[in-house]
Amino acid sequence: MAKQAETVSNARLNQALAACKSDREKCLVLLSTKAGLRAVEIAGLTWSRVDLEERKLLLATTKGNKPRTVPMSRELWEALEAYRRSRQGHTGANDPVFVNTQAAPGKALTPNAVAVWFRDFYRRRLGWTGYSSHSGRRSFATNAAKKIVIAGGSLKDVQALLGHENLNTTQRYIETDEDAQRKVVDML
Repeated sequence: MAKQAETVSNARLNQALAACKSDREKCLVLLSTKAGLRAVEIAGLTWSRVDLEERKLLLATTKGNKPRTVPMSRELWEALEAYRRSRQGHTGANDPVFVNTQAAPGKALTPNAVAVWFRDFYRRRLGWTGYSSHSGRRSFATNAAKKIVIAGGSLKDVQALLGHENLNTTQRYIETDEDAQRKVVDML
């Protein structure tokens, strides 16, 4: 089994956001870390699928071809709102949220282009190894699992947010935390 991508700690997320050179880059990072989107989902996002009024993403292009809705954090919502304003004239319902700026200017980014962007961003700009486009998704899963009970939910809700058919898949995404294990045992 291949080694899983590293998760992005809160401190590293702050470093990554500080390293972003544009609203576009900030949105890419936040869609991964704060909404748990896969590269294919980021690449397939059109403005008709970004509901800024209701603060939710309506995902149609998913791994399992099963649409799902993901609520947006305030931080992601603000970033997408700022990015949309900067893309004046290119935010029609069918316009891709992210377009290629190099190889095929104006065309939607491909899933591979998104994955390459994350690899280069983490490795070249930040000097991190072991990170990929899936790092943010794993971080989202871990953070959601830690906080879902506080919000009155369960791991089934994390599973739904990630779009997994099987809870076992979701569990493989979640990092363990020895300190949390110790705290919960002390609470019993």
